[in-house]
Amino acid sequence: MSPSLQEYLTAIYKRGGLTSWVRTTDMASDLGMAPASVTEAFRKLASMGYIDYIPYRGVRLTQAGASLAEPIVEREAKLKTALVKMGVSEAEADRLACILEHYMSDEAVAAVNNFVKRCGDGG
Repeated sequence: MSPSLQEYLTAIYKRGGLTSWVRTTDMASDLGMAPASVTEAFRKLASMGYIDYIPYRGVRLTQAGASLAEPIVEREAKLKTALVKMGVSEAEADRLACILEHYMSDEAVAAVNNFVKRCGDGG
């Protein structure tokens, strides 16, 4: 799956798409995309079985979509925590974690997780 489709999945997850419907217009606003682009991505994700999509109602994650989105969101959060501990601003850490997560190996993410654990709350 492409990083851009992963981004849609994680955005749906973060918006509560496990338990409620997420509207196309809300996603377009969150991601800074045109509603037509969001609809196209929703159709692709639905055809892959990751979301339930009902036009004019929105989307919900399927179990398969939730299983894929949850670890991505967790990895992103851990990367963001590490970046903040290294002195990166919250906003920049959020932006970078979103980008880095898509390209990091499991080994690299594990190393970051170990770094965060070693740093603890004191940095």
